[in-house]
Amino acid sequence: MSDPGIVKQVSVMLEEAEKIAREHGVIVGRVSRHKPSRIDEEGGNVVFDVDPETYFTSYEEIAQSGSYLAVVDVKTREIISLRVIEIERQDILAELDLPEFTISLPKPDASGLFTRTRVKAKPLLSYNPSTSVVKAANYVVEPQSPIIKPTRVDTIQYLLGLPTKGVFIGYVTIGERLLFNKPTPLYIPLKTFYQHILVLGTTGSGKTTLLKNLIASIYSCYNYDGDKPSIIIMDPNKDYVHIPLKPLWEPSIGIDWELEERLVIEARKSVRQPSGIVIILPITQYIVNRLIKEESTWVKALRVIARDYFDTVYRGVVEKIGGSIREFDMEVVESSVDGLKLRYAYTRTVINYNGSSEELKLYIIPYGFRFTAMSPREFIELNPFFTQQARDALYRILIKLRDEGIYFNTLREFYDTIIEARLMRKKREPGINLEPRKNRLYELINRFAIHRATLDNIVRQIGSLVDTGFFDIVIPCRDGEEKYLNEPPVKAILEKHEELFNKYPIVLDLEYLQENSPGDPEQSIAISAFRVLNKIFEWKMVKARQRVKTQPVIIVVDEAHRFFPSHGGRRDEYIEHISSMIDRIARLGRARGLGIVFSTHSPKDVHDIILQLTNTKIILRMDKSLIGLLDIPSEYRDFIVKTSDRVGIVKSHALRLGYITFRTPLPLTGHYDLSALSIGG
Repeated sequence: MSDPGIVKQVSVMLEEAEKIAREHGVIVGRVSRHKPSRIDEEGGNVVFDVDPETYFTSYEEIAQSGSYLAVVDVKTREIISLRVIEIERQDILAELDLPEFTISLPKPDASGLFTRTRVKAKPLLSYNPSTSVVKAANYVVEPQSPIIKPTRVDTIQYLLGLPTKGVFIGYVTIGERLLFNKPTPLYIPLKTFYQHILVLGTTGSGKTTLLKNLIASIYSCYNYDGDKPSIIIMDPNKDYVHIPLKPLWEPSIGIDWELEERLVIEARKSVRQPSGIVIILPITQYIVNRLIKEESTWVKALRVIARDYFDTVYRGVVEKIGGSIREFDMEVVESSVDGLKLRYAYTRTVINYNGSSEELKLYIIPYGFRFTAMSPREFIELNPFFTQQARDALYRILIKLRDEGIYFNTLREFYDTIIEARLMRKKREPGINLEPRKNRLYELINRFAIHRATLDNIVRQIGSLVDTGFFDIVIPCRDGEEKYLNEPPVKAILEKHEELFNKYPIVLDLEYLQENSPGDPEQSIAISAFRVLNKIFEWKMVKARQRVKTQPVIIVVDEAHRFFPSHGGRRDEYIEHISSMIDRIARLGRARGLGIVFSTHSPKDVHDIILQLTNTKIILRMDKSLIGLLDIPSEYRDFIVKTSDRVGIVKSHALRLGYITFRTPLPLTGHYDLSALSIGG
């Protein structure tokens, strides 16, 4: 006979478990008294029955394989998360277990459906609500333990092993449906960004919306600890320059508009879009020639360029979405950081949106290269299309010329000189009749025994740099005045990011460069993007050696396959050079607070090093043929092929269960289909 004291103690446990269950959720059933709960080396399972009324009112949570519930274990009073793995339903006639031949074919009868639903579930994590400790559920669950549908957001987060702080990316779902029909926020810890993230998804799956929501969350400093990072965006399609403008949401066919509005309202309680943006604007000689028609200074020229950029990129969009420009002010600012000159245009604009007014602050930093300001190593690293032999040979030439005090004022001068020296070599004529600099270059080419193919690569790649129009940009000006555009110091932009620019996101507008460069567009954007990446990394490393603390930096690289391809029309040497660069930046960046978010369509499109270095992957709708490359569990594979826009899977070491499905809300920042708006630029 049982000890009465033990019986009383277990009775108290049952009462406490019931109380905890009601505090943290709605009771939907109890662990079966007829079927055993099990635990073994491969895990455990529990079986419970659900009454008909509960089943028909909550079948979406209860009767869907892969959905989550929880159980309050009687003996421990810990709450254990459950994943539903099997559901069994029977008509009442099946429960009576009568031989089929004794029953005539009945008409449909609703009363026959009022039977209990049997559910089998797998225990996942155990959460102690008193101590907030979460651990693996590695013990058997007691019969009669109450099964609950959790209703508290914090309980849901603990039960699923989700971070309770970090960068907001959306809301937890079961498939496409909100978990427990409740907006439970999903966070990625900020430190995870410094271990790098890869965002994958087909065109139209919602990658850009997701990235913009990430950017807004990071900028808002919402619910994460640590210093506010500087955000730098490599934008090859002009998708991010409109972040400060008003979001445009419109109901459309196939969208649950009531749900979308609910999620946007919930998200905007904490996540705010920036009211300004910093544009690093690559300038080419073509732009200057098109816009500057008379004698000028760089201050005046920058005013003209910035005004043209604003009119082209912002004014038309504002008008198309029903707004109007009420005020527009501009000034050109010159600042000095550690003796380095930083010049930019600052515009303040008041925009009217149907009666409400918002302020837009825009900082435009002109970006171009000056050949004489670059060291030989910097110049060679600028162009990843040099072969290794060309790199070595060109470095020796440039170092020797520098040591001998031989300089060229522009890249064009150097290019013309090396072409003539090559022609003399082809004709096998001595260079004694050449201008002294050309003669010396001719002698060095022969002295270093540079192979013809190597010299051809040097000439071809220097020519491609000249063709970008990105070097030695000059304006018409009076004698004695500054006529060349100098490269702005990236270190100064970062060190003064908060003081001068309110830590607004920084966008490198690479599409503007493509539109205004006569050179190969892919090569042009790669050169400017890699230069900025290397400058950020160099700044981080120098400050680390000096033991000077710097703010963390998160770099968003959209369409990463355009910069870090896996194969295709690029030479193997180019790909290996780029992979080496990104490997160096990514690995050392982890210790220096430098994180990279890559975004691309397919894991096949980017170099393997990116797949290896990104510890967190966010996967939106994906082609079936690519699923095998991502090591996605079988229960998610069919889902990720068919899912709606902005719904996906997070795979991360930061999640206790490794995976979770989510939905990101409609864009929380400006996000427009420019082709639909019929706007150029």
